[in-house]
Amino acid sequence: MLIETYTLNNDFFIKLHGDFDADTVNIMKYEIETYSKLNTNIIFDFEQVPFIDSSGIGAIILLDKRMVAKGFSVSVVGLTQQPLELFQMLFIDKKINCYPSVNCYIETLPTLQVAS
Repeated sequence: MLIETYTLNNDFFIKLHGDFDADTVNIMKYEIETYSKLNTNIIFDFEQVPFIDSSGIGAIILLDKRMVAKGFSVSVVGLTQQPLELFQMLFIDKKINCYPSVNCYIETLPTLQVAS
């Protein structure tokens, strides 16, 4: 699992490459805890994630609960077939904002700000 992070319009993006499963969540425990301390919206980019399991879903939901409690949100972009089907089957797409791509997410933003 390769993880890239970047900031765009004061939102924190987490771009994942590979499966988001129990092994990945175990490896990412420290990072997920660190992300939960941020004071910004968090966006997971799943364009390169072919598979997610219940551990991956649980990590996203846990992070979402922590961020919402602070007045921020967690969104997901670029869901591929299996992750999208699981999100829909579990109705997670009704709780967490899902966008087809990063560009679609960006189009919903009121104004684009340049990060310093």
